[in-house]
Amino acid sequence: MWVLVVIFLAGTEPVAFNGAGTGKTFDWMYECFVARDEMLARIGDEDGYFPPGQQAVCVRTQH
Repeated sequence: MWVLVVIFLAGTEPVAFNGAGTGKTFDWMYECFVARDEMLARIGDEDGYFPPGQQAVCVRTQH
């Protein structure tokens, strides 16, 4: 299983949360990547990057 982890900086402190929603996981890595790409299309810059101080990563879980 995979979790879409969104990270942003609040000042200099990192804050992270499940970008797909509380408790939401993906069975396959590519599903998580698609969700990340969709998020990037909504909030990202025109150059294809997340705004400064923000990032999202797909993290594999043990379940």
